[in-house]
Amino acid sequence: MNRHHRSRRTDRFRSSASRRLLLAACCLLLAASSGCAYVPQRSVPARPLPLPAELAGYYDYPKRPINATREMVREHTACREFFVRFPLSVSGFEPTEPVVEVEWFESKQPGRRPAILFNPILGGDYPLERGFCRFFASHGFHVAMIHRKTLKISPEHDASRLELLLRQGVLRIRQTVDWMASQEQVDPNRLGSFGLSMGGIASVMAAAVEPRLRAHVVGLAGGSIADILLTSKDSLLTKPLRRYLARQQLDRTALERLLEEHVKTDPIRLAPYVDSRQLFLFIALADRTIGRTNALRLWRALGRPQVLLLPTGHYTSYFYLPYIKRVSLRFFQRHLEAP
Repeated sequence: MNRHHRSRRTDRFRSSASRRLLLAACCLLLAASSGCAYVPQRSVPARPLPLPAELAGYYDYPKRPINATREMVREHTACREFFVRFPLSVSGFEPTEPVVEVEWFESKQPGRRPAILFNPILGGDYPLERGFCRFFASHGFHVAMIHRKTLKISPEHDASRLELLLRQGVLRIRQTVDWMASQEQVDPNRLGSFGLSMGGIASVMAAAVEPRLRAHVVGLAGGSIADILLTSKDSLLTKPLRRYLARQQLDRTALERLLEEHVKTDPIRLAPYVDSRQLFLFIALADRTIGRTNALRLWRALGRPQVLLLPTGHYTSYFYLPYIKRVSLRFFQRHLEAP
C-alpha cells in the first residue's frame, strides 16, 4: 500500500514537472516568435581610423605558400564538406598547437562564388555552426569554419598567455583568408565573416586588421575581454576565474589591471579601425554570459552599426536561429553578391 502510494505520488510529481517543462518551452517559443527589434545604422556613420603601422606589424606574418591537406568528409545535395589542415606560418606561440584546422563547405553552385569565414563559439563540437555553414553553402556561399583552440585563463599561466592566444587566433584567421582566396572556385574580392560569441569577438578583431574581409555578421559578442571575464554570470567563465584568482593569489582589481596591461588584442581597442558600414550585429538583451552592458559597449565603440536586439539570454537566443540565418543571408547577399 505504501509502495503504491509512493508510486502515485511520484507519477504526479513527474506529470507536474512535465507540465512545467512544457509551459516553459511554450513561453520560450512565444518569446522567440516576437519581440526582437531592428535598429538601423545612423545615416552618416563615422569613417574608421587607419590602422597604425605598429598594430599592422603586430598582426603581420610571413607570407608563405600554404601546404594544406584536404580530406573529403561528406557530400550533400548543395555542397561538399572537407577537413583542411595547414601549419601556422608564425613561430613564437609554443607550446600551443601550430596547426590551423578548417572545415570547408564548398558550394556546388557554378562559377567563382563569394566565401564566408566562420568563427564558432568557444569549445564544443560545432553542430550549431555546421547548420549555419550548410545553410550559407546551399545559397551559393563557400564557408570556411575555423576550429577554435582553447582560450581561457589557466591557473598555470599568467595573463600574458591570454594575449598570446588571442593574437594567435587573429593570425589563424588571416592565414585562413589566404587559403580561401587561393581557391579556384572562390572570388577573392567577395569575402566576409560570421562569428558567434567568442567567435563574434574574433570577427570584430579580424575586421580591424584584415581588409580582404568586407562584410561581417557579429553575434552575441561584447567587450572588453577583461570586462566580460570579470562580470560574466556564466559558470563556464566564473569557475575558471575563481580558480585562477586563488592560484595566482589575486583579487579582481589586481587581475583587471593585469588584463588591461597585457591584453592588446581586444575588440574595444580595435573597434576604431573597423568600418561600421560592413557590420551587422545581433545582441541578446538578457545575456548573462557576455553581459548586456558589455554587448552594448562594443556596439557603441563600433560606431552603432545596424543591430538586431533579441529579448533572450545568451543560450536562449538559439530560438531565433532560423530568423538570424535569413537576415544574415540577406546581409551577405547585399554586400558580397556580384553586382
